[in-house]
Amino acid sequence: MPRKLYKPKKEEVVIESKSKGKFLRETDARILIDKQLRQANWDIENKNQVTTEETAKVGRADYILKDRRGRGLAVVEAKRFSVDPVAAKQQALQYAESIKIDFIFLSNGEDIYFWDYKYRPEQKVPTFFSQRDLEKLQNLRLDRKPLSVVQVPEKYFKGGEWRTLRPYQKEAMQLLDKNLEANRRKMLLAMATGTGKTDTIALYLKRLFDANLISRVLFLVDRIALGIQAKEVFDEILSDYPSSLLYGGKPKDESSIIISTLPTLYSQLDQLTSGYFDIVISDEAHRSIFGIYNAVLSHFDAIRIGLTATPSSFIDRNTYKLFDCWDEREEKGRPTFLYSIRRGIKEGYLAGYNIIQIDTKVSLEGIKYEGDDFDSDELERRVNVPARNEQVAKTFRDEEDKRDLKNPRKTIVYAVTKKHAAQLAYYFNQVYPEFKGRYAEIITSDTEDPSGAIRRFKLEGLPIIAVSVGMMDTGIDAPMVENLIMVRPTKSPILYQQMRGRGSRLYPKIKKTSFRIYDFAGVTRHFNDESFDPYSEFTKTKTGIPWGTEMEDVTDEEKEVINRLFVQIPETAPENIDVVIKRSYIEIGSGGERIDADEYQIAWEKEIQELAKTEPLIEKINKGKELSNEELGVLSEKLNSPKFYFNEANLRDAYNYPPGTINEFIKTALGTQELPTEEQLYENRINDLFESWLVEKKFTSEQVKILRLVKSQYIARQKPIEISIFNEPVFKNLGGLNHVLKIFDDSLLKSSIEELNNSIFIAK
Repeated sequence: MPRKLYKPKKEEVVIESKSKGKFLRETDARILIDKQLRQANWDIENKNQVTTEETAKVGRADYILKDRRGRGLAVVEAKRFSVDPVAAKQQALQYAESIKIDFIFLSNGEDIYFWDYKYRPEQKVPTFFSQRDLEKLQNLRLDRKPLSVVQVPEKYFKGGEWRTLRPYQKEAMQLLDKNLEANRRKMLLAMATGTGKTDTIALYLKRLFDANLISRVLFLVDRIALGIQAKEVFDEILSDYPSSLLYGGKPKDESSIIISTLPTLYSQLDQLTSGYFDIVISDEAHRSIFGIYNAVLSHFDAIRIGLTATPSSFIDRNTYKLFDCWDEREEKGRPTFLYSIRRGIKEGYLAGYNIIQIDTKVSLEGIKYEGDDFDSDELERRVNVPARNEQVAKTFRDEEDKRDLKNPRKTIVYAVTKKHAAQLAYYFNQVYPEFKGRYAEIITSDTEDPSGAIRRFKLEGLPIIAVSVGMMDTGIDAPMVENLIMVRPTKSPILYQQMRGRGSRLYPKIKKTSFRIYDFAGVTRHFNDESFDPYSEFTKTKTGIPWGTEMEDVTDEEKEVINRLFVQIPETAPENIDVVIKRSYIEIGSGGERIDADEYQIAWEKEIQELAKTEPLIEKINKGKELSNEELGVLSEKLNSPKFYFNEANLRDAYNYPPGTINEFIKTALGTQELPTEEQLYENRINDLFESWLVEKKFTSEQVKILRLVKSQYIARQKPIEISIFNEPVFKNLGGLNHVLKIFDDSLLKSSIEELNNSIFIAK
C-alpha cells in the first residue's frame, strides 16, 4: 500500500519571505507577532487581554499582555526582522519597571525571547506564553520560599510502609538544591538501576511544590507501561498533586503532573505553549526516537532534569550537552550526581550478581543503533533454531536443580521477537511439566492486558518465568526477580545495564541479596562483565576492567553505530533454520503470528471505518471532535484486541512512522489526516533538530538568517555542507562569502557548519 500524502505541520513562511525581501519593516513583523500571540491563546482584539502602543514617561510599549483582571503581566517589544530583538532589552526593561510588570518578551516576528528579568537572563523560546502561564508564574512568586527552609524528609510513606531516605538520595537532593540556587536549570542524575531514581525525583518534586518553585510537571518516559508505574509512585508520594497519563487526547488542566511518552507529547506540542510546564523530568527518554527528544525539551522554558541508569562513561556526549554537563576543556561529561552499581552493592543498597556463561552452537551478535540497541527485527528471524531454544530451557533447569532450592526463583527471560518468546515459553513449560503449562508466560506489547500480566508475575505464585520482548528490559520494578536469562544478544551498553538492573533490587521478604545472570548470548562477555557479589563463591577476579566501574576511556568501536547484523551459522546447522531476508510483515499476538504490513494497514483501516458506525468515540473523532485524554486511553485498550492487536507499536511498524500516536493512526484510517511521506518525515526531522539547536544557541538575527538558508540547502542536496557553498548563487545574492564573514567570524562559521554536519544534518 502506498504511503499517504501529508501536508507538513510546520510552515517556513518567514524564511521564504525574508529571502524575497519582504517583511522588512516593524509593522510587517507585527503581522507575525499577532499570529504567534493568537496561537498562544491571546485574543489580541480584546483590550482587556492585549493593548498596543501604550505610552509612559519612559517610552512606549508595543504590546501589554494582561491577566484576567486586566492588570499588566508582560511587555512585548517588537522589532523589524533585520534587528536582533535582544538589542531592545534596555528599552523594554525601563518600561516594565516603570509600570511594575515582571515579564518581558522580545521579538522580531521570527525569534522570541522571554526575560524573567528579576531572576534570570533572557531565554529564546519557540512560542509566547499564554495568559494562564504568566498568571501561574506570577502566583508562584507570591509565596516562593528558599529551598533551604524546606526540609529534606528523613522518612516517606510508600507501599504501605514508612521508608528511610537513603544517604545517597539525600546527597542527590542537596546537589540539585545547590544547582537551582545557582540558577542552573539543567541537571543530570546518573543512578544505577534499583537505587530509587523515581522515588528520589518524586520526593524532590514535593520539595519544589512546597517551595512554590513549580506548579506543573512533565515526566517523560520510554513507554506507557513505565508511565503507569511512575504514576503509581507519584500517586503515593505526591498524593496532594494529581497526576495523569497522556494518551494523546486533550489533557486536563487540573493535573499537576503530566506523564507521557515522547511520541505522544511530540504530537501535542502545537497545543502547548513554551510556558506550560515549569519542570521537565526525562526518565531515560533520550533513548527513544531520533531528533524529537531535543525538539520536545527545547519547546519548554522549564527546568530540565535527566534521569539515567547508564554508567557515566557510556552516556553520550550529546546527552551531557543537553543537560549542560559537558566539560569542553577536558572533553568529558560530569553528571550532576552519580551513583554507580558497584558503589550501591558495596554500600549494601543493591543485590550482588553472579554470571553463568553458557555457550550455544549458534552465536548471534546484536546491533547498536544511535546509542540504543536496535532494530532487533532481523536477529531471531534470520536464525531461528528450535533445538537451541529447547536446550536453553533444559540447561536452565539443570543449573537450577543443582542449587537444590526449596522454592523456584522468579525469572525474566529476554527474547528477541514475539515468535522467539512463544517458542521459549513453550519449552520452559515442557521442561517443568509439574506446573501444567503455567510455569512460563509471555509478556509482550501484544499480551492482552500486559500490565495485569506483569502484576500477576510480580504478586502471584505463577508464572515463575516471564518471557519478555521489550516489556521488561527497562524500568519495571520487580525486586522479587532472582534470575535473568539472556537469550537476546545486544552490543548496547545502555540496554545491557537496563536488562541487568531488573535483578539488582534487594528484597528482604525473601532475604534476597544477590541474583544470577544466565547468559546464552555472549552479552556479559562482550562487556567484559564479571560476577560482583562480595558474599558469593562465584565472585572471581580476572584481568581487565570489569563492567560497572567508571571507565575513563571507551573505544571508538564501542561508540560507533553498528548498522548490520553478524550471524555465524555452523556448517552442521539444523535444517529448520528460518531465514528471512526482507521484513515486510508485522509480528502480532503472543505467539508471534505474522501478517503482511500492507494487510495490517488494510485491516486497521477497515476496522476503524466499520467502528465509526457503532463506536461513539470513533464517531466523535470522525466528526472532527477531539477526544479527552481519558477517552483516548479507553479507546486504545479496546483496539488492542486479540484479533489484530491494534496498538501503537504495531501501527508504527506497519506505517513505518516511528513518531505516530494512536490518535494519528485513527484519523489516517478515517481519511481526516494524512501521515507524512518518508521525504516529508525526514524534512520535518531536520527542521525539528535545527530549530531545537537554534534555541540553545546565542546567534544574532543576521546569523540565523544565514544558517536557515544553509539548512534549506542541506535539505535540497542531502549532503554535508562545505564552506564553498557561500560562493554559490543562492548566497552570492546576499554578498557571498565575504558578506557571510562580516556576520560570522571565521572560527564561529567553521564550528557552526561542523556542528550542523555532525549533529543536525543526518543521513536518512
